Amino acid sequence: MLAITTALLACTAGPDMPPRNAATNAAAPSLLPISHVLRQTVDGPNTALLTDTSADARADALRARAARLRGPVISGTDSDSMRASGAALR
Repeated sequence: MLAITTALLACTAGPDMPPRNAATNAAAPSLLPISHVLRQTVDGPNTALLTDTSADARADALRARAARLRGPVISGTDSDSMRASGAALR
């Protein structure tokens, strides 16, 4: 049984590995402290939400955003126009 398994494994293709050269022997990239990475970022519209230390302030901001998202997607006039167009097609 071991001989059959070994023979089958010998017939399989090896993993796709790039050829070994001087570039692959280069040193691994160094890890940067997160403070260095954060200094390179550009502030966006939600930066204050992410960097504010108060969890209550973040929760309040998220609740306010959720309330804004609960509104209608299509305005009343557009909705009426769409309904009228749909009725005309029938």
